[in-house]
Amino acid sequence: MPERPDLEYVVPRLHQALVGRRITSVHPGNPVVQRLTVPGGLDVLDGAQFQDITRRSNTVCFHMDGDVDLVVAPMLAGRFQLTTPTRKRTKDTVLALDLDDSTTLWVRDKVNMGRVVTLPSRQWEKTPGLPHVGIDVLGPEFTLQALKKLAKKARNQVKLFLLDKALFDSFGNAYADETLFAAKIHPKTRVNELDDDALARLHAAIIDTLQSAIDHIVTAQPKLENKLRDFLNVRNRKGEPCPVCGTAIRAAGVRGYDAFFCPSCQPDTKGRGFVDWRKAR
Repeated sequence: MPERPDLEYVVPRLHQALVGRRITSVHPGNPVVQRLTVPGGLDVLDGAQFQDITRRSNTVCFHMDGDVDLVVAPMLAGRFQLTTPTRKRTKDTVLALDLDDSTTLWVRDKVNMGRVVTLPSRQWEKTPGLPHVGIDVLGPEFTLQALKKLAKKARNQVKLFLLDKALFDSFGNAYADETLFAAKIHPKTRVNELDDDALARLHAAIIDTLQSAIDHIVTAQPKLENKLRDFLNVRNRKGEPCPVCGTAIRAAGVRGYDAFFCPSCQPDTKGRGFVDWRKAR
């Protein structure tokens, strides 16, 4: 899924291209992804003008005039593309919006796991996952003491801890793995097992991993619809050598999620959940 570093690049690009533009035609795609909470559904977007575009957690919020928001949760395979109205829409286009400057915004999702939601302006309680967004880990309020306070109440595995969007704004699978690699913490370690040194490493790794990824993507300037992942150290690199020590990267299951890690740099002293990378899915 697009994660925070991706969206920190995508949202300003969309803001620059769309704010002030007016929608001239709405082309709904697969209804599976639609969650329409205002009368008229997607039709209310016809003629609407983009007023602002923001990120909330792992979603993109298009704020329209008329006090209506279009919220897109890209999930696993969602992406955005700016093109022209004359171009034939791809099979995975779940929503196309023609604009008054002869451009078209496509929302694409090849597995239909995302959500396209219309709702009254900023009424986040109408969209699951949006009412409560955790601490901004790139903001001044995210101190080591703030992390320790959150960790004190947690008893789950550290990867799940990072993925809790009510605690942190915000992680997905990829950058949770990258953060734990940088912090030298095994993904199955329970949060209450982390000592002060480990928490200090985790705090530093959270900030550095996300900010470095944002800087890398912004510098690379990929196409809007492309998700840049070739610079990651462990995510989806099972069997490849660790960039630090050369040990083969392994994969493990963490309560329904997969996790990629280096068994040497991120040792598991309690022997939990080793999965041979050759057998991991």
